[in-house]
Amino acid sequence: MTKKEWLIAAILTFITVCAWVIFDIIHKQSQVEISPEVEQLIEPINAEFNLKGLEKIR
Repeated sequence: MTKKEWLIAAILTFITVCAWVIFDIIHKQSQVEISPEVEQLIEPINAEFNLKGLEKIR
């Protein structure tokens, strides 16, 4: 490879790395964080069925 070809390869590599970093920063900023109140609301429901509660209704 000539010096000119090495220079073109280096420039293209530099542009690729810069674009990668910029897109990664944009992606990280666009991610939504869930507030603690919402996290508490979306907790899984207890899978145990409360039979005593049903017997009180009868």
